[in-house]
Amino acid sequence: MQDETKQIIHNAYALATQKSNANAVEIEEALLSTLDATTICQEDIPVMDYFLDKLSKSILARKRTFQATNLCSEILHTTMYIVMWLNSEYGAKIDTNISARRKSLESELAKILELSDRQNPLNIMDRFGIRFILDEGISKCCFLATKIVDIICNLNRQDRKNFWAYLSQFDENTQYRIKRLLDIPFTLTPIVRKDKEPFIKENYPDLEYPTEEDRKMVGHLEGNMKFYFDPKWNGYQSLHLVVAVEPGYTTLPGFEIELQFRTWKMHVHAENDIKASHDAHKDDFEEYARIFRLSDEELSKTDIRFFYSYKDIQNDPDGIHFPKSFYNRRMNDSSV
Repeated sequence: MQDETKQIIHNAYALATQKSNANAVEIEEALLSTLDATTICQEDIPVMDYFLDKLSKSILARKRTFQATNLCSEILHTTMYIVMWLNSEYGAKIDTNISARRKSLESELAKILELSDRQNPLNIMDRFGIRFILDEGISKCCFLATKIVDIICNLNRQDRKNFWAYLSQFDENTQYRIKRLLDIPFTLTPIVRKDKEPFIKENYPDLEYPTEEDRKMVGHLEGNMKFYFDPKWNGYQSLHLVVAVEPGYTTLPGFEIELQFRTWKMHVHAENDIKASHDAHKDDFEEYARIFRLSDEELSKTDIRFFYSYKDIQNDPDGIHFPKSFYNRRMNDSSV
């Protein structure tokens, strides 16, 4: 993409943030309207076509943010009871922090522009995400991941029956909420990992590695997960899956949410190691992220409600720059 085109997109974005009390959807709509009427160099027209198409889809998705956030919260609520069931029926002793977040506007725009520059038809699958951080053990992560996916996506009918029998001890409202969630036809979205560099084991001597039993436990999810328990080149470890609502369903058809499972040790490494941190993970499209980052002068002219600075998340409650966290719970043997 030419530097001139990058500047055109940046200027259009800066102007879009100056709408009266602009929110994420209004910003995207103004950006789409401006760029659709803008002349750019012939070489970058295909890139712009891809970007405007993905931007239109992003607008449609963000218009469903209220419903999608509620559905994400209901999934998290159900997984809390699955943890309780596993601890009660299996003696699993799972201790996990469960959190949910929505991708920031800037991050989403940067990602779809990066995909557009490569003319990649792939759409965003991680607008919403739930992360499970466990006290220890790849085996526990695999066990929890398979049970949650098997129940939500109805891949194991016996697990569903046993889980539902466990819920009989709870009040009718709790049962109603979970039954309504389980009545939604969820499916797994096919995903595969892509590694740009090989992992060198000698560089990370203290990592835990999956056993053959672990691999067997998640074997039926092959092709529908990124099994980063076999580490990435930078030592990053996690298990990623994407759960989606069947396209033909009446409620949020096609809605996708990413599920991540990792241990606290993996999480600390991912968040703090300079090579594996979230920022380093985004190096591939940092140039695109800069296009949607405002200068101090541009920021002073914005009219985005409650967004005042890039300093910290407290100045960005709607997730313009920072991911929007909206649910956080810890579950363990004492959570009854």
